[in-house]
Amino acid sequence: MNIKLNIKLLVLFFGFLICFHCSIALPIADEPTIQTFSFTATPGSCSEIDLDFIAGDGSKRIIIASPDVPVSHLPVDGVGYSAGSLYGSGSNLGDNNYVVYNAGGSSTTITGLDGGTEYYFAIFELNGNGNNSNYLLPGYLEANTIAPGFTMSVSSSSGDMCNGDSVQLEIQGADFYLWSPSGSLSSSTNSVVWAKPNVTTQYTIQGSDLFGCLDTKTITITVYPKPNVLLGNFLNVCENSSRVSVNSGSPSGGNYSGNGVTGTYFYPDVANTGRHIITYTYSDIHDCTSSDTSSILVLEAPVTTFSSLSDACVNKAVFALSGGNPAGGIYSGTGVSFGQFSPAIAGPGVHQITYSYTNGASCTDLATRNQKVNALPNVTFASFQPVCLNVPTFNLTGGSPAGGTYSGIGISNSQFSPLVSGAGSFILTYSYTDSFSCSAQDTSLITVHTLPSVNFAPLTPVCQNTGPVMLTNGSPTGGIYSGQGVGNGIFYTGIAGPGQHTITYTFSNIYNCSNTAVETITVNVVPHPSLGSDKLVCSNASTQLTAGSFATYLWSTGARTQTLTVDSAGYGLGTFPFNIIVSNEFGCVNKDTILVTFDPCNGINNVISTNKDFSVFPNPFSSTSTLLSPDGSDIFIYDINGGLIIENKNSSSEFSFGETLSSGIYIVRVRNYFFNTYKLIVKN
Repeated sequence: MNIKLNIKLLVLFFGFLICFHCSIALPIADEPTIQTFSFTATPGSCSEIDLDFIAGDGSKRIIIASPDVPVSHLPVDGVGYSAGSLYGSGSNLGDNNYVVYNAGGSSTTITGLDGGTEYYFAIFELNGNGNNSNYLLPGYLEANTIAPGFTMSVSSSSGDMCNGDSVQLEIQGADFYLWSPSGSLSSSTNSVVWAKPNVTTQYTIQGSDLFGCLDTKTITITVYPKPNVLLGNFLNVCENSSRVSVNSGSPSGGNYSGNGVTGTYFYPDVANTGRHIITYTYSDIHDCTSSDTSSILVLEAPVTTFSSLSDACVNKAVFALSGGNPAGGIYSGTGVSFGQFSPAIAGPGVHQITYSYTNGASCTDLATRNQKVNALPNVTFASFQPVCLNVPTFNLTGGSPAGGTYSGIGISNSQFSPLVSGAGSFILTYSYTDSFSCSAQDTSLITVHTLPSVNFAPLTPVCQNTGPVMLTNGSPTGGIYSGQGVGNGIFYTGIAGPGQHTITYTFSNIYNCSNTAVETITVNVVPHPSLGSDKLVCSNASTQLTAGSFATYLWSTGARTQTLTVDSAGYGLGTFPFNIIVSNEFGCVNKDTILVTFDPCNGINNVISTNKDFSVFPNPFSSTSTLLSPDGSDIFIYDINGGLIIENKNSSSEFSFGETLSSGIYIVRVRNYFFNTYKLIVKN
C-alpha cells in the first residue's frame, strides 16, 4: 500500500509540474477496490473474438490484448489510453500489447485479428479519465483463445523490377484467390502468378476459405526504367600492342566483355588478329541492365628476333651490335649510339638492348637482349705499417679479393723479405683477375727502417747478498734490461741466486726497431755463519761460541778468532747479544747473532739443555706459544729468577700458554718417564 501511495504522490507531483500554468492541479481519481469478477474470451465470427466480463466497482475497465504470448505491459496510474476494438488501432503499451477496450460495459468484440493466432487478454478496473486515471492492478483477470478464420501472406521474388522484366508473386493461407488488376498478370486466380507491369503497380488479393471467411492483402511492385547505355568506336591496334583501355562506356561503372577483354582493358595478343566485338553492360542502382556494342580491329605485327650478346668488361672498346632480324631495324638502350655499344658509357651492370622493326602496316615488334657489362674487380691493397730490417720474411695478405698476384722489390711467392729489400720505402702491387677475365690492381707503400747500434759493457761480479744492483752498462741509454733476477733496470742478486746469469740489453729507436746486446754477470755465494740457539748461562759458568769455518772472522767484541768464550764477567746478569761477521774466499760477507742470558740459576744450574725431546713454537712469541710433548707429561714454567709461574701436570700432547705472561725470558721444564728437560723461551 505504501508503494501504491508513493506512486500516486509522484503522479500527482509530476501532474502538477506539467500543469503548473493551470490554476488547479488535477488530482488522481480514487482507486477501485473490487476487481472484475469474471472474464471470458470466445471465438466469434471470422477474425473476431468476443469478450464477456462481470464488472467490479470501477467506473469503467480497460482491456489489453497481446498475440501469441500473455500480456506483459500493464497500465500506469495517471496515464490515459485510447482504445480500439480493431486490433492495433488503440494505444500500444509495447511489444504489440494494444488497448482494445476502455469503457464501462460488460462485453465487446475484437476484430481485425489474424485467424489461427492465439490472443491473450488482461482486464483492469479503473476510475477517472486521462491523466487522473487510477487502475486496480492487483488480482487482474486474464483470458485467451484462438481467433477463427485464416490469415494470408503474400511474397514476391523481388520487391521491384526493371521495365520489360517479370517477377513471381505468391499468396498463401486461403482456399480461393482473386488478383487485381489482372492485365499484367499471368493469372488472376492462381496462388502463384507472374507479373510484368510497365509501371509501378499495387496488386490486391482477396482470399476466402471454405467457410466464407475473407481476408485481403496488397503488394506493390515498383518498376524502374532501364538505363540508356552507349559505347563509342575504337581505333585499330596491332596484335603485339599493349593492352588498350576500353573504358569509354556511358554511364560509367559498367562491365566490359568480349574476346580479349579483361576488366576495362582489351588485350590484342589474347584476341589475335581480326575484328572483335566488345560489349558494354551497365546496371543502375535498381539493378536494371542495358548494353551496347562496338568493334575493334587487330592488325598483324612483324616477328622480330635478337641473338644473345656476349658479356663485356667495362674497359672494353666500343663495338658494333648485331643479331637483330629482320634486317633494317633500330638498336636502342643505355650506351647505344648509331648501332654501337660503349661499355664505359653504359657502366657496370645488366643493360637491356632493344631491337625494333616496323612493317608496312605500321606495326612494330621489339626483341630485347641483356648486355652484361662486368665491372672491374674492386681490388684493394691494405696499407702497411713500417717494418724493421730484422723482421722475418712474412706473407702478404692485404690484397683483396683473395687469389691475386703480388709484385715488387723484396717480394717472392707472395712473401716480403725486409732483408732482401733493404732499408727504404718500396711500392708493392697487387693484381687480380676475376671470373669474367676483368683485371684491376692496387698499390701500397711499405717502409723498412734500419736497426739501432747497441752495446753492453762487461759487468762486475757481485755477492748473493749484495742486494739490488743498478744496471747502467747498456748504450745508447734508455733501453730495457732483461734476464733472471732483473726488473726495472735493477739486478736482484738474492732473486737470481749464485752462478753466472745472462742479461740482455734491448734498445728501440724512434721507429720502434730494436736491437740487443748480451753480457753475463757472476753472483758469488755468501758464507752462512751459525751461532746456534740462544743460550742461558749461569752466572758462575761460561760458554764457547763458534760460527763455523770461514776465511775471516770479526766478533762484536772485536775478536777475530774462530771461537769466542763468554761469561758474566763484564756483563752481569741479563740477556746480551753477541754477533759475528765472516767472509769467504770471494770476499762475500755475512753475519749471525746469538742471545746469551746470564742467570744466577738458583738451583737449576747445569739443567738447561738443548734436548729436543719436546718443542715450543713460536719462540720467541708475542701472544701465545704452543708446547708439543708426549701425553701425560708434567709441564712447569719458571721466570728468569727460578720462580714457578705455571704448572700443568699430566698434560695433553699439545699445551698452549703465554697470553698472561709479561715480556721477558722464561724457562720451560718438561718431565715424564723418559726425560726431564729444560728450554729457554722469550716473549717479545
